[in-house]
Amino acid sequence: MREKRGKKKRDVLPYILIAPVVIYILCVMVFPFCWALYVSFTDKRIGVDGAFVGLRNYIELLRDPIFLMSIVRTFIFTGGSVILKLIFGIAMAVVLNEKLRCRNIFRSILLLPWTLPTVVVVLVWQWMFSDVGGVLNALLQMAGLSKPVLWLAKPGMAMFSVILVNVWKGTPFIALSVLAGLQNISPEYYEAASIDGATVIQKFVRITLPLLRDVIFLAALMTTIWTLNNFEVIWLLTKGGPSNATNVAAVYSYITAFRNNNLSKAISISVLFLPIMIILINKITKKSLEE
Repeated sequence: MREKRGKKKRDVLPYILIAPVVIYILCVMVFPFCWALYVSFTDKRIGVDGAFVGLRNYIELLRDPIFLMSIVRTFIFTGGSVILKLIFGIAMAVVLNEKLRCRNIFRSILLLPWTLPTVVVVLVWQWMFSDVGGVLNALLQMAGLSKPVLWLAKPGMAMFSVILVNVWKGTPFIALSVLAGLQNISPEYYEAASIDGATVIQKFVRITLPLLRDVIFLAALMTTIWTLNNFEVIWLLTKGGPSNATNVAAVYSYITAFRNNNLSKAISISVLFLPIMIILINKITKKSLEE
């Protein structure tokens, strides 16, 4: 009898230990998602109970050219940001891995954009983008440009500008991740390659990149997820303008909820965007694992 009781306790113990985590996940993730899914099938407004309308919100969104273009802009913003972050982040990590004077100081400075609050970053860049006294326009006019560039007022330049700010703020994460990976690579690989007469580029392509593949993939995946959901930089800089040029899915969802007072439609945007994110991330992960 004692053995049976002891066995029952051992069988129950794992469930007791994981119960708090399961309850937390149910309360924080599962229940809010189920509630949001239900609301997306209603015509709920803020402060007003909604009636069930079925698939009406989804049908309206799929016929809405602004929503469809917001998805396209989201991928333009995400793709441009992630690619540039990877290029600059890897380059900075390689440079900071070398034996430079004041290397630790430069590494500390590298963290600055990432640690600063987004509001502060945006305020600094708004001043730099300004056509009256802005640093960038002042430098361009010193170089011979006759008219100031309207960084945030022209559709094409606005998207470039928000990508630039996002890259400036997010590059340190890539750089630090890659730098940590570089420090775990044994110098013996490079010494052996030098004996064989390999150039710097050959060492980077044949040794560094293959050994950093997992680190780069994980950093790129995390950055992609964060950038797809990025709202603060675009909203604080352009509020989705001019002429919806930077109106990505997250911004459009916010405008729909709080400006148009259509909470159910805003939630429908998020629900529609979720499978797109899952498919994209799944394809990236699958491709990396196959390689």
